[in-house]
Amino acid sequence: MKKNFVYLFAALLLGSCSISTDSNGKLDGFWHLTTIDTLATGGVTDYSQRKVFWGVQAKLISVQDKAPGNMGYYFRFRHEGDSLILYSPYLNAGHEDVPGGGDIPIKDYFQLTPLGINGLEDHFLIQKLTGSHMILRSTLLRLNFRRF
Repeated sequence: MKKNFVYLFAALLLGSCSISTDSNGKLDGFWHLTTIDTLATGGVTDYSQRKVFWGVQAKLISVQDKAPGNMGYYFRFRHEGDSLILYSPYLNAGHEDVPGGGDIPIKDYFQLTPLGINGLEDHFLIQKLTGSHMILRSTLLRLNFRRF
C-alpha cells in the first residue's frame, strides 16, 4: 500500500507541473563562426582558427569570443521563417554577487562588430540552415558557421 501511495504521489506531482520548452529546430545548438564575408567588397575574414561561438537555446543566443580577455554577450532573438533578429544585447559580466558583475545592457554596438553584429538590433536572413552548417546574411555581412 505504501509503495502505491509513493507512485500516486509522484504521478500527481509530475502531472501538476508543466515544463516549458522552446524549440528552435535546427537553429538550436552550439555554432562556430568560421568566416565573415563583407558583402560590399567581397572580402573574407577567416575565423576558423578563432574561438567565436554562438549558442542558441530557448529564447537567448550567447555569443562568445573565447580569446583571453574577451567577454561574452547575450541576445534575445526572434526566429521567424527565414529571418533571425537579434536584439537587447547584454554583456555577460559574470556572477551578480561580485562587484561589477551581472548582465550589463549594451549601449554602443561597436564592441559587437568583431563578432559580425552591426547594431543593437541586427536582422539576418537565414540563407542556409542544416544540421551541420548555417549561413546568415545581414545588409553588410555574411556569417558562415559550422555546428560544433
